[in-house]
Amino acid sequence: MNLTDLTAAELAGLDKDNTLIIIPLGSVEQHGPHLPLGTKCFLAEIVAFEAANLLKNENIDCLIAPTVSFMPCHTSTGFAGNFSVAARTYSDALYEIGSAFSRGGFKSIYFVNMSVSPDALKAVEVAVEDLNTIRDFKAFDPLPLWTFSKNERIDNFLSQYGVESSNEIHADIKETSAMLHLAPGLMRPAVAAGLKPCKVNSTWEVLKGNFSFQEMGSESGYLGTPSLATPELGRLYIEEAAFALAQSLKYTVEGNELPELPLQIRMLLKMVDLDEM
Repeated sequence: MNLTDLTAAELAGLDKDNTLIIIPLGSVEQHGPHLPLGTKCFLAEIVAFEAANLLKNENIDCLIAPTVSFMPCHTSTGFAGNFSVAARTYSDALYEIGSAFSRGGFKSIYFVNMSVSPDALKAVEVAVEDLNTIRDFKAFDPLPLWTFSKNERIDNFLSQYGVESSNEIHADIKETSAMLHLAPGLMRPAVAAGLKPCKVNSTWEVLKGNFSFQEMGSESGYLGTPSLATPELGRLYIEEAAFALAQSLKYTVEGNELPELPLQIRMLLKMVDLDEM
């Protein structure tokens, strides 16, 4: 169900104790010279709706709210097209939105967060922590665990092209493929085809204190191999993200807590101060 399609009477008639709120999150930022600024918004939305469709088969009802855009994206600093709010502002906004759903009688909320920017991850993390202090209400941010974990199906697909998944970070083969599958009219295939691979060791760059893609060595805003994008990979990427989101929702509905992020990501987030981003 799409929240904004409902009337107030239809909303009031929902079983709020058992209806899961899903809120896509997205940045408005550069995605290289070949992808639109709203790429993260578009991907978060389709993953949210695909996950909700999967959960229908499990008799789990989901209500998808409008995408909360203008996510922090410090990683795109230095490039044109970086439109974001401060991390603290964004985190506070997510808390207020979640609180509104709590006051409306809903019991759980799930953010669809596909960002890799530390300030964005921290903003959502803090909002989730604050929302979980509300009585009889639970908040979750499931997808970063999927983002920072290996995916066998995607890795096997990439291996056919000699591509290492860990080098594909932003506006890369995966995001470019997803947009090629989802909305080919919104990407610039001729531009993508001419882009040289941009490969960096992001873990090492972060250890050196380089947090933006420009500092890591990206000249055009992308990190990865967008020229090798295919719609088949794009379909697989969206399917796997939606499956991971659906499984996470089902897992928490059954009373389980989500696993922690990898240690290196947790350590990185401890270094991020919302009020300095």
